[in-house]
Order: sequence, then C-alpha cells, then structure tokens
Amino acid sequence: MGDAAAKPGLRIGELLLLASLWMLFGFMVWFYSSPWHGVPVRWLADGLLSATLGDAFYNIIASPDRAYLFQVQTRIEYSFADGTREALGFIVNPLIYGFGLPLLLGLIMATTQPLRRKIAVLLIGYLVVLAVQVWGVYWESLKTLTFNFGGEAALVVAASGIPESFIALCYQLGVLILPPLAPVIVWVLGNWSEVEAYMAQGR
Repeated sequence: MGDAAAKPGLRIGELLLLASLWMLFGFMVWFYSSPWHGVPVRWLADGLLSATLGDAFYNIIASPDRAYLFQVQTRIEYSFADGTREALGFIVNPLIYGFGLPLLLGLIMATTQPLRRKIAVLLIGYLVVLAVQVWGVYWESLKTLTFNFGGEAALVVAASGIPESFIALCYQLGVLILPPLAPVIVWVLGNWSEVEAYMAQGR
C-alpha cells in the first residue's frame, strides 16, 4: 500500500494533459455559475469595505448588465466629466481573482487520489480561493478610490488610516501573486505523496 501511494499512476505529461482537459471543463462551469458562487465574495467584501470606509460606503451589488461583475456603490460625491455630480460608483471583476478554482479542479481531478480526498481538497481550495477573491475585491476597491478618482475619494480612504503604499502593495499581491499561487499550494499540500514521487523519479 505504501508503494502504491509513493508511485504516481500517470506520467507528468499525462497528468498535465488530463489536468488541462478537466480545467477547460471547470472553466466553463465556473464562469457560467459565477453569479451564484460570487455571492459570498460580494457579502464579505461588502462587510469589509463598510467597516473600513464607514458611512462613505453604501454597498456592493451585482452589475445589472453582467451579473458576474460587482458594482461598488459609495456615498462619495464625485464630479463627472459631463459636469454632473453624483454618488461615486465603479465596477470590479471578481473573476480576475477566482480563476484558481478551475485550475485547482483540473490538477486535483488528474491525480490518482481517492474521490473522497479529492472532494476534501477541493472544498479547502474553494475556501482559499474565496479568501483570495475577497482580498482582491477589497484592495482593488480601495486602490480605485485612492488612485483612480483621487480628491474626496482619496481623502475618505486616507481617513481610514491605511497608507497608499500599503494599498498598492496589497492590490499587486491580489492581482499578480495570490490568484495563481494559492491553488497550486493547496494542490501540492493536498497531494504531497504524489508530488514527492514525481520529484523523486524526475518526471
């Protein structure tokens, strides 16, 4: 039994091919179900922004045009280019931070682990990717208010006590580092025996 656990059933090339096929299937399911699995992301990000910005923040809703997008609404008055002055709102795409879920699905389903373990790792991965999405939406919202609109919007964020440099750093982490790295870490930790076997055999 120990030998079976130590020796992967697929070569690395076969693993990557099978993972790619599962990933394509996962992307389709993930994208078309995004209005539903994005709901907890929206609720959590809404709560964090409300706690950070106070009365200047209103809410986050699903975009009326595209339900997978978030519309961040504030009570901050903003002068637009056409001369109108209205409460500031903008769009955030949470899918930018959540593509790790179909990536993880492809990697997990291509392994030789028992189905129960695959489901367990996927559930853990879902929670990790959920946290990454909340991180991304939260820091992108603060970045947008601070650097894209400036003026009163930037002052509202500054009043929260969060430095601009820290906002920029966290935003870059949320865009460039966490989305691709988090699912790979979950996969490696959840399938460590197979990963060790591949490394040992040089496949």
